[in-house]
Amino acid sequence: MSTLHAPRKRGRPSNAELAARRLEAMTPSVPEAPKSFNPLGPFKTHLDRAVEALGPELEPLLQPTEPPIAVPPSWTKGQLLNVRNAGEHYVITLLGEEFDPRYPERALKFTNSALCQNFVSNWYARENHDPRAR
Repeated sequence: MSTLHAPRKRGRPSNAELAARRLEAMTPSVPEAPKSFNPLGPFKTHLDRAVEALGPELEPLLQPTEPPIAVPPSWTKGQLLNVRNAGEHYVITLLGEEFDPRYPERALKFTNSALCQNFVSNWYARENHDPRAR
């Protein structure tokens, strides 16, 4: 016997009974095949339309505009860094060293704090991550 036609007990139905009734009312009589959910589906169509509309004009926007940052050869990826605000730019040196204008090759300068943060994030990011390690 379905919950929609079950004889009522005294008083108000329980929350479980109400939830079962709602679920039964919402469930279609013919089972549908499960649809795969893609959260980027609507955005992908907009992106495809933009690529079609702009065509070759979009190509320069997709290319990186900044040259890769030349890290001093003595640095090893993952070493601790020292980040300082030097007024008009940010200076990154190895921990324990200070920026010396006589040796500018021992430090990196960034005029933008976001670029500095991106470099630091990439510096400490794992290159090869094994998902089984989680």
